[in-house]
Amino acid sequence: MRTNFTGDHRIGACRCGDNHEAGFFADEGDGRPENAVERATNRALIAGLFPDPVQRRTLLKGVGAATLLAALSDLLPVSTLHAIAQERAQPEKRDIKVGFLPITCATPLIFGLERGTFAKNGLNVSLQKIPGIALIRDKMINGELDVSQQVMPVALATSAGVGGSTIPTKVLTILNQHGNSLVLAMKHKDNRDPKNWKGFRFAIPFEQSHQTLQLRYYLAEAGLDPDKDVTYRVVPPSEYVSNLRVDSIDGFFGGEPGGQRAVYEGAGFIHLISKDIWEGHPCCSVTATDAWIKQHPNTFMAVFRSVIEAGLYASDPKNRVGMAKVLAQPTYLNAPETVVEQVISGRFADGLGQVRNVPDRVNFDPFPHYSMAVWLLTQMRRWNMLKNDIDFKALAREVMLATDARKYMAELNVDVPPPGFRKEVIMGKEFDSDAPDQYIHTLPRRG
Repeated sequence: MRTNFTGDHRIGACRCGDNHEAGFFADEGDGRPENAVERATNRALIAGLFPDPVQRRTLLKGVGAATLLAALSDLLPVSTLHAIAQERAQPEKRDIKVGFLPITCATPLIFGLERGTFAKNGLNVSLQKIPGIALIRDKMINGELDVSQQVMPVALATSAGVGGSTIPTKVLTILNQHGNSLVLAMKHKDNRDPKNWKGFRFAIPFEQSHQTLQLRYYLAEAGLDPDKDVTYRVVPPSEYVSNLRVDSIDGFFGGEPGGQRAVYEGAGFIHLISKDIWEGHPCCSVTATDAWIKQHPNTFMAVFRSVIEAGLYASDPKNRVGMAKVLAQPTYLNAPETVVEQVISGRFADGLGQVRNVPDRVNFDPFPHYSMAVWLLTQMRRWNMLKNDIDFKALAREVMLATDARKYMAELNVDVPPPGFRKEVIMGKEFDSDAPDQYIHTLPRRG
């Protein structure tokens, strides 16, 4: 008797080749593919909870699958039961494509591959380097990628239907905090006051990105109108410095090593690092569509465990030694090692003659706090990227898999508080993510 959830879905198959239990599940659903997946998962659930075949068939014959599942769900949520039943089950899909952007935010994905973390969880991962955010998003949505790196607001935007169809998407983990810079061309080294930046042209990686939202917030706090006083140009991270050098932009807000490379090449200086605006802010995340997760539940859990372990590894300062050498390779960031080292170590030249020491210039804590999502959503509504009011907290709960992340972090002896709506501090002002509707009405501009 086979009791594991395998690719051919033959849970309960006997040595004779027949599946004597299939009839107990025949009446579930309406024949649609998504219900076929659900039926297969339910068979796996019952097989996992009742591994003895005789006991299992006796229960199914006596009460039926639907009644048995209903009775079990009175004791625990079905999602929890599924997790118990499928614990450490073999991935349905071992060979998966994971998209990444050539920036330091991708460090956990890169070291998940380099250190064999994915392989340990039964996955054969092919890392696919993608130059831009819109492209990596589209490749995930159309199925060319199984899982992908995304700037944090992308999963929120696709789940809310911003800019097109609604594509429910999940944030498994946060890849990194900080690790971004607001960089200006050297010709502006004596023009550090944003009040004087009317007419500036800024490169950003994506319209619905935390970089854009933080830049807009920073400009608005200085008294500028972010819609009218400056212009934005969507540019892939690898092209920030070249655009700065040829004077097609005045500055950019983007992921490293772009900012540090601008300093290295004498094209610009670091006006501020993103940590100076929002301490602990999320940058990139690991995302997957709901549809993919439902089709590959065990693969999803294997990916989840892998990226959490890799993130925790990258977060530990003692593991940073030698990290830049790996990341700098042409296969990954394709940048001078000294540039990457300045980002990873936090000891860096700012382009104005100073050397700063910020050990957590970039960090890799994987936990996806709801509050991160809520603030970003309020800013998307503020600037009319979200056209209508929404339940910010509900969408944060739906997209951010905080409960699951906490469970897997506990497996690695990492204590994380229960998911909740904590306070954030942005430019010295406290944001209560438990009261976003009150907050948004205090903002000076709202679409």
